[in-house]
Amino acid sequence: MKKILGNTNISISNIVLGCWAMAGDYFGAADDQLSIATIKKSLDLGINTFDNAEFYGQGHAEEVLGRALQGVDRDQYVLITKVWKTNMSRETMPKACEGSMKRMGVDYIDVYFLHYPITEVPIGEIMDTIMRLKEQGKIGAIGVSNFSVEQIEQALRYGTIDVVQPCYSLLWRYIDRDLLPYCRHRGMGVIPYSSLAQGLLTGTLKADTVIDDGRKNSALFQPGIYEECLKVTEFIKKIGEAHGKTPSQVAINWLANTPGITAPIVGGTTPQYMIENFEAVNWTMSADEYHAIDDFSKSITDKMPEFELFFSTTVKS
Repeated sequence: MKKILGNTNISISNIVLGCWAMAGDYFGAADDQLSIATIKKSLDLGINTFDNAEFYGQGHAEEVLGRALQGVDRDQYVLITKVWKTNMSRETMPKACEGSMKRMGVDYIDVYFLHYPITEVPIGEIMDTIMRLKEQGKIGAIGVSNFSVEQIEQALRYGTIDVVQPCYSLLWRYIDRDLLPYCRHRGMGVIPYSSLAQGLLTGTLKADTVIDDGRKNSALFQPGIYEECLKVTEFIKKIGEAHGKTPSQVAINWLANTPGITAPIVGGTTPQYMIENFEAVNWTMSADEYHAIDDFSKSITDKMPEFELFFSTTVKS
């Protein structure tokens, strides 16, 4: 099944393959050949939309994706990638865009994202530059990631925004308050990342699991909070057992059926993971189950501090 991305004419798959884990950095070493097999399996399943960024492995994830897509007709897949904070000036963004296209072996990018808001370059200059890339046909649509409603409003003074990419899952729900209703009202596409809270919602992590990669510095993996998060996983595990589904499949299904969400981004480093992710959206939970999960999730997340980012432990003042 395909979804129209916000107010664009871009048709994307109902889940998006996130490529960060293929970079071989934050999540630890990655096998390029296995990553390529995972991308190819995704295409076989009908998952034709891929989320990437020049920051992932300093371009390595884009290179791997490009290798996997060699020989595939360009109109058979949708590419999403992001420009990093250091490349948002009038001089550097066009070069960064060209670099991403070269690494992925294409002559246009379907959706180009500003990866994070910055203050070093005026937002007017940033938006003017990305709008020019769109006018030149190098990108099809404009997205912003990790922007607040206020920051989106500032950017809209100087150009258009078609889609947003926030962090959102059963364990990270800050956008429920303002960003998600705002996007629904404006018809903006929403493709959230960290849909499985970087593994916390998979059922594979336990209270005594040793986390020895980049996640150990993330907000939800801190002592006390980590254990609370696992309570949500245990709750959805019980829901899943009634349907023969894994906790991951329940978490993805809940997200895919949340009003305002276009399609969740899900990571996958093996073909088997992508089969599991694909099957996550091919079953129906009842309305009572959806609301029970929703309510239990909120009972945990409502008690959490308001962290600035998923990837740090800084609490908003």
